[in-house]
Amino acid sequence: MLGPTVYTPARVLAAWDETAAFRGLRLALPPEAACAHVRPGQVVKIRTGEGEGFFALASAPEPDGTAELLVKRGGRIADAIIASAAPGTTLDVTAPFGNGFPFEEAIGKDVLLFAAGSGIAPLRALVQHVISHREDFRRVTLFYGQRHGAEFAYQREQVRWERGGIRVVLCPSRADDAWTGVRGRVQEVARSLAFGGAEPEETVAFASGMKAMVEDVRRVLGGAGIPPGRVHANF
Repeated sequence: MLGPTVYTPARVLAAWDETAAFRGLRLALPPEAACAHVRPGQVVKIRTGEGEGFFALASAPEPDGTAELLVKRGGRIADAIIASAAPGTTLDVTAPFGNGFPFEEAIGKDVLLFAAGSGIAPLRALVQHVISHREDFRRVTLFYGQRHGAEFAYQREQVRWERGGIRVVLCPSRADDAWTGVRGRVQEVARSLAFGGAEPEETVAFASGMKAMVEDVRRVLGGAGIPPGRVHANF
């Protein structure tokens, strides 16, 4: 995926530590870029002195042209972004692009959401859309996985997601912390919980994470009667 090659400066409005590993950023997209942000799951490219990288937008389209990112520490380009993105500075960003999530296919259906690691970023954008249009969807369950309980992003928002009609199931995969809830990979936890009561013939799923994780979600859901064609990624 090559993506756009035209970059414009986007002003950094806010920056914060979402977790020890993740840095949150809020940007003011320039008007010519903001008009291309039309659906959750789209991505942008960011250019730094260390090179350019792809980053999923972590917020649904906003009328004011603002957009959020979730940047994971530890990568050369990501660390360069974090080091330079103080409020008031700018980042070189392309217009949002990509097909995003085909949420229209889930209207009137049960919805399963699967996120692992930084894959929560585009799914957060989809969660925001679902909450804003909650009457369009039936039961909605988010299965969100990290290695440890302290690594879950957007913990302060999850009560609001629940109040907005989205069941949130956090799934740490490691057993070396004090977590008292369910454990394991998101797809296996979902299977153990009977996929949140979703009816397979009336279910659409969306997944974001490493390619192998997304393919395994498709395999597990296929075994439950949800065909791969109804399991969507944003790439």
